[in-house]
Amino acid sequence: MAGEKEGDVEMSAVPRPEGQHQLGESLGQSIRGAAAAVLGAEQMRALEDPSLINSTRGSVLGGSFGSKVHIAGASRSLVSSLRNPEDGSIRENITELHPENGQADYGPARVSNWWNTSFIIMAEIMGTGILSLPSTMAGLGYILGSFSIVVFAIGVYYAGFILSKVKNRYYKQVLSYGDMSYIIHGEVFEKFTRGLLYANWYSLMCYYILALASCLMSAFYWRTDICFWMWGLMAVAILVPFAQPRTFHAISFFSLLSTVSIIVAVAIIAAAFITGTTTEEEFVPPTWKVPQQPFLAGYSNIANILFAFQGQSEFYEMMGEMKNPKKFTLSLGVAQIVMVVMYLFTAVLAYHYGGADVNGFVLYSLPTNRLRTVCALLIAIHIVVAYIITGQPLTYKLHQAMSPRTLHASGAKSALVHLGTTLMILIVGYVVANVIPFFSDMQGIIAALAASAIVFFYPSYFYMSSAKRAGDWAGVPIYEKIYIY
Repeated sequence: MAGEKEGDVEMSAVPRPEGQHQLGESLGQSIRGAAAAVLGAEQMRALEDPSLINSTRGSVLGGSFGSKVHIAGASRSLVSSLRNPEDGSIRENITELHPENGQADYGPARVSNWWNTSFIIMAEIMGTGILSLPSTMAGLGYILGSFSIVVFAIGVYYAGFILSKVKNRYYKQVLSYGDMSYIIHGEVFEKFTRGLLYANWYSLMCYYILALASCLMSAFYWRTDICFWMWGLMAVAILVPFAQPRTFHAISFFSLLSTVSIIVAVAIIAAAFITGTTTEEEFVPPTWKVPQQPFLAGYSNIANILFAFQGQSEFYEMMGEMKNPKKFTLSLGVAQIVMVVMYLFTAVLAYHYGGADVNGFVLYSLPTNRLRTVCALLIAIHIVVAYIITGQPLTYKLHQAMSPRTLHASGAKSALVHLGTTLMILIVGYVVANVIPFFSDMQGIIAALAASAIVFFYPSYFYMSSAKRAGDWAGVPIYEKIYIY
């Protein structure tokens, strides 16, 4: 389109290859029009003019590539980078319409409907954090606690909304935070971003190993002869088979089971609070206003709510598997509504019946009986799914580093490599979580450093940079600019 700008290059200034021009004339405008109708105008332009991608400058000068392929089977790997792993260059054609070798190796299998993605979002975000919200509510009071949950829910939804806008409006080929970082500022910023995300993901995966071990120990509380490190080994053994699927879509319905498990566990705990069968020794009445406390304690309570909504670092990977990435905002909206309702219900009810001294993790408000066993096993189901989701991109990267030729294959060799990769991650994670004496503090520091950047900085910066590069910044609504700044 004449005069239209994308990035730093005026599209009309890019010369069209002469051979393509002659071919277009020979085939006629009608055939080209039919092709454009099938492929879409943007994909057509990308196929006609590969020069729109500027790999020498380390930036992508257009945001118009699709990534749709039709590959069945759970073994299909997602793609977490638009860069070619062989030489680091930008992939010139990830549309996979006519791959030269006949094998569609680069685009993620776009098979997920919006509800599949909603299941995955809820399973990733709504988990064990919900069981610590009553204690957070006790530290903030009814008014500020409830207000903070609603405000963070809106803010986090909007962060996902602008991430979706960046992908669907400016850079459709983006498949990860690392991709966007590379597009904006090149390789150094990409490496920093990926390093931050990988550290955060892996520390979470190590935490999930410990959390699963704790759930097993709590569920089978009468087995006092089993040490915690042995419960940890059992947790690793449980996680191994479930870590083998290579796509989010392959575990979407398992993600639904995870969400249902959390909801049922919360319902059981709520019933215990209402019937007065919890173990709080002394009831301190709840308050509407903020209780007296040190500043850092209040700040920690606010941060706990933010952590309960964290999960944006994998949103681009999830969009990459959707049939229609434009429906991601619907997926996120449905998930956010469910989460807000559950968060408010759990926090307010447990605080109301448990009082200001409610247990910091309300599972332990249940007496040691079969009811706790059931709840602990339900929470264990969620932890297994959360581990799988968190580890998807990291496992992909390690598999790519170890055996790039088997990355997208579905044979026995590829399955064995993937099994070895997941085993290595689990064993090292088990050692790290159990050997490092300050692991809990270290994981908390990493999460604190990453959370605000993942939730607020990166989405806002991606949107601002993309809009400015496209010349759209002047037209961005004032409320969006206020949110970004």
